[in-house]
Amino acid sequence: MYPIPDHLKPYLTPVGEGNSELHVHGAVRCTCGCALFTPYVNEAGTIAAAKCRQCGEKLLLFHAGQHGWDGFVAKADYLYDLSGKLKPVATCPQCNAATPLAVLLTITSLGREDFIQGSELTDEHGRKLREEDWVNAFTSFRMDVACPLCGQTSESIIDIETA
Repeated sequence: MYPIPDHLKPYLTPVGEGNSELHVHGAVRCTCGCALFTPYVNEAGTIAAAKCRQCGEKLLLFHAGQHGWDGFVAKADYLYDLSGKLKPVATCPQCNAATPLAVLLTITSLGREDFIQGSELTDEHGRKLREEDWVNAFTSFRMDVACPLCGQTSESIIDIETA
């Protein structure tokens, strides 16, 4: 099983080789089938969202105060700067064309067993966690964008450790 967080399961499709319980790399696809988005990020790189270019659905991809080990298990949102408006990534970072972009995510995890041992199946507020929650306690999140016009993939738009 791959470490795809519950909130991303309807949208993230694993691609390429090397995906495992500890690492997944995938492409975001809207429930309408479209794979092109206007991505949004805050200046601190702690929140990422995307708006489907076909149907307009808005997806919250990552929020450091809610997702990953620190947000989901430790409830340590105070560690992150969560301020600032979400700004669109409206042009390709490589060719500067104003175009919708494909969104690629890479998520790493310590795996199911380490989650069970490290969390003792209880979050920082004493709330019980399920063994299946290990996918929500990932340790890093990276978002890249790919341009359909020039074919290039950006360096990371967001690359953050979450534990």
